[in-house]
Amino acid sequence: MPDVQCTSETPTETTRFGCGRVLAMKRWITRLLAGLALAGFILLGDAWLFGGEADSAASDRPAAWQSMAEGTVLIEREPGRGEDTEPTRLPVRIADDARERGQGMQNLPPAVIREHPIWFEFPSPRRTGWHMRNVRLALDIAYVDANGEVLAVERMSPGGSGYGISEPIAAALELAAGEAERLDIEPGTRLTRSR
Repeated sequence: MPDVQCTSETPTETTRFGCGRVLAMKRWITRLLAGLALAGFILLGDAWLFGGEADSAASDRPAAWQSMAEGTVLIEREPGRGEDTEPTRLPVRIADDARERGQGMQNLPPAVIREHPIWFEFPSPRRTGWHMRNVRLALDIAYVDANGEVLAVERMSPGGSGYGISEPIAAALELAAGEAERLDIEPGTRLTRSR
């Protein structure tokens, strides 16, 4: 049997525990610490993305977001698109004043963004720009003219800016990324707020 050289840094560790045990213990401690670090990163990532914030009280949310009324947007597809001819009813938050429109989806947990699309309503058609500062989740935005027709749909990424179209809009609908496609919202679709 070949001689195994122990690389222990102190001779007492080698004589008291044996070379193999010392090295095995060091490997075990290293693996344990690596596992704890990985678990910590996973928990931090989960807290940032999903954060358990969906379970937190609504009072933790920005005041301007809390002041938004709840309503319904009707999604009417062009004739001949699919079997369903009835409008789809989409529950939304309504941002109809400057403070609420300025708030938008900022500083909201991703779960809240996914569950609460926002209908932005302007007193008269206007050209406007959009940004994604302080928004944690990619969004789809549908730009709507005064007749309720979707002019364009755009994907916005967290931290981005410079979004918008050159035509004046009367309203816009912000939803979690992928929801516009799932709901068949595209140019030509009619979106109207149910009153």
